[in-house]
Amino acid sequence: MKNLYQSLLENSNLPIFPAFFFPNIEYLINLSKFNKVMIEAFETYPRQSFRNRTYIQSANGKMSINIPIIKEKTLRQTSSEVRISYNDNWNTKAFRSICSAYGKSPFFEYYEEDIKAFFYNKYEKLFDLNLDILFYFKKRLKINTEINLTKEYLKPNDDLDFRDKFNVNSTTINSHPTPSFKPYIQCFSDKFGFIENLSSLDLLFNLGKESIDYINNSILNEH
Repeated sequence: MKNLYQSLLENSNLPIFPAFFFPNIEYLINLSKFNKVMIEAFETYPRQSFRNRTYIQSANGKMSINIPIIKEKTLRQTSSEVRISYNDNWNTKAFRSICSAYGKSPFFEYYEEDIKAFFYNKYEKLFDLNLDILFYFKKRLKINTEINLTKEYLKPNDDLDFRDKFNVNSTTINSHPTPSFKPYIQCFSDKFGFIENLSSLDLLFNLGKESIDYINNSILNEH
């Protein structure tokens, strides 16, 4: 039986990813490159990140959907402890925005009820919601990467640390090869052209099962 030190040593050599709210396409591409990854559960929860935000294409262009969180008195919360606030019914408003943006997309009706459940099941913890979303897209996109959770905060090799690589103010991540985003038809392409690297929702509603090939081909075409 492996002792704790051996387990920690092995895990420190694995890529570490954060758990995001409907992760963007580049997140999924990078995740797909590895046989096994760790999802960070014990980091100090960072502000202004994709952990509670995702971007979609709406009739007015690129639009963010944000999850309000409950502010605790304690100075430090881990990502797995953060709770969602439902005071302003953000979930109802957010799903209406998604319906408005993607209601006429080719595959919206096929996935609508699945996605609706993430908004109306009223998860208490943000981390639990994000994990369920991740495993849903892992299954839908046939991503074979094995996913485990960290048991404490780990500091891996910088090349394997994806926790701070995804910047909400940038279209692509830093310090890693970026994929070539092949344009696909989006709901408002005629108005705004192709907007790359949006939420996984954009990919699923517009391409359906072809999303699997899109992710795989993007890995092959990295530069």
